[in-house]
Amino acid sequence: MTDLSFASATELTALIRSGELSPQKLMHHTLDRIRTVDADLNSVVALDPERALADADAMSARISRGEDVGPLAGLPVLVKDLEDVEGFTTSRGTSAFRDSPAAARDSIHVARLRAAGALIIGKTNLPPLGAGVHTANDAFGITRNPWNLERTPGGSSGGAAAAVAAGLVALGTGGDGGGSTRIPAALCGLVGLKPSRGRIPQGPSRMPNWPQHSCVSGMARTVRDTALHLDVAAGPHPADPHALPAPTASYLKSLDKPLPTLRVGVLRTLGVAAPRPEMLDALDSAAELLREQGHDVRDDESALPGADNFPAPFQLRQKVLAYSRLLGVLDDFAARRADFEPWFADLLDGGREVTPAEMAAYWTHRSQLDRWAAELFDRYDLLLMPTVATTAWPAEGFDVLTAVRERTLPIAYTSVFNDTGHPAVSVPAGLGPDGLPCAVQLIGPHHRDDLVLGAAQLVESRQEPLRPPKFSRPHGAGTGR
Repeated sequence: MTDLSFASATELTALIRSGELSPQKLMHHTLDRIRTVDADLNSVVALDPERALADADAMSARISRGEDVGPLAGLPVLVKDLEDVEGFTTSRGTSAFRDSPAAARDSIHVARLRAAGALIIGKTNLPPLGAGVHTANDAFGITRNPWNLERTPGGSSGGAAAAVAAGLVALGTGGDGGGSTRIPAALCGLVGLKPSRGRIPQGPSRMPNWPQHSCVSGMARTVRDTALHLDVAAGPHPADPHALPAPTASYLKSLDKPLPTLRVGVLRTLGVAAPRPEMLDALDSAAELLREQGHDVRDDESALPGADNFPAPFQLRQKVLAYSRLLGVLDDFAARRADFEPWFADLLDGGREVTPAEMAAYWTHRSQLDRWAAELFDRYDLLLMPTVATTAWPAEGFDVLTAVRERTLPIAYTSVFNDTGHPAVSVPAGLGPDGLPCAVQLIGPHHRDDLVLGAAQLVESRQEPLRPPKFSRPHGAGTGR
C-alpha cells in the first residue's frame, strides 16, 4: 500500500508506468485531497477538475496503447500563478490581474512539464508579482503554513510550498528571484533548488528579466524529485537568449554516483545575519555529516561585500527590483493604479525614484558579489550555510524593523546567489524547538547543479522525511486501478 498523498513523484510515476496505479485514481485522490485539505491552507487559487479528469483519461488511453508517456506520466502538477498555463488566468498574485483573460498558451517551462506527461491541474498563490516573503494578496487572501496555520509558508512560492508540504501534489512549480523557492522550502520542510542562471529557460514574455536574478524552479519533497524536474525542464530555447546549453547527463542518474571528495566552506553569518540557535545546530549537524563522509569541511568567516553598511545593499537591491517590476506592468499600472494592492502600488511607485547614481551603485555591488563568490569558489567546491535565520514568521508577514535590528532578514542568505547566478538548494534539517522545520543551504560553482543535488541527497539521507502532523493523516491511501 502506498500513501498517495506523500509518495514521491518518482514513486508515483513508476507506479503509473507499471500499471499498478491508474492516472484516474491518482487524479481523483488529488482533487479530493485539495477539496478537503486546502480550505485550511488557501494554497490553490485556480483548479479545473473537469479538464484534469479528462487529461487523466487521455493519459490512461495513451498508456494502454503502449505509447511513450514521458518521465512525469500522469503526475498532477500545480503551477505558481506567475507562469502562464493555457486556459487559466495568470493573476500574478494581485487583484489587478485576477480577471484577466485566460492565457492562450503555456510558458516554456509549463509546456516542457506537459510534454513530459505531467497533468497541469491548477495554480498556486503568491504575493503580488512575487514581491514578498510571505504569501498574501487582495485577490485570494493569505496562504498558511501546514506546520502551523498561524505561520507563513514563505514567499513568493508560498502556495506551491504549502501544497506540496501538505501532500496535495508531489510536484509544484516555483520561481526564485531572491530566495522565493528556497525560503518557502525551508519554512515548509521541503527541498527547494534555485538552479544555475539560465538552466531553465524563461518566457516568452514582453519584458525580459533584465537584472537576470530570477529563475523558474520546481517545488518537491525529495532531492530525487527535484532532479527529475530539472531533467525535464532544463535546456536551451530560442525565446530565451540567456538559456544554457542542454545538460550533458541526467541529474537524476547523477544521484546514483558517489560524490568526489569536496572542500566545503561553512559560513554562518555572512557578516549580516544572526541565525537562531536551532539554525546553527542544524548547520553544525550537516557540517559534521559531510565531515564524516570524508569531505574537507572548514569554517569560513567571509562577509558579504557591503556588510559593514548593512542593510543598505539589500535596500538598494529591492528598490531596483521594484523598478524592474514596474517596467513589467507599466501600462496597466499607469491606467489603473487603484486596482493594485495599496502597499504594492506604493512599492511600484518607489521604483520610479531610482536615480542613475543608484543604478550605477547597484551594478557595482553586483560585480563585487561576483568577485566575492569567485574567491570563495577558488578555496571551496561547495558552500554550506543556513537558508534562513529563523523558522517561519507570522502568516500576515514579518516586522521589517525588527528583522533589521535582530539581523534576521529572510533574504540575507539567499539573494546573493540570485545575483551571482550560482546553483543553490535548501534541504530540510530537522525541526526546531517550536516544532517548525529548519533547513540548510548548499551552494555550488557555476553550472554544477549536479554537485549541489548530490550533496543535498547526502544531507537528506540522514533524516526521516518531514510531514506536518495535522496534514499527514492517512487520506485515501492505497494504489490500484
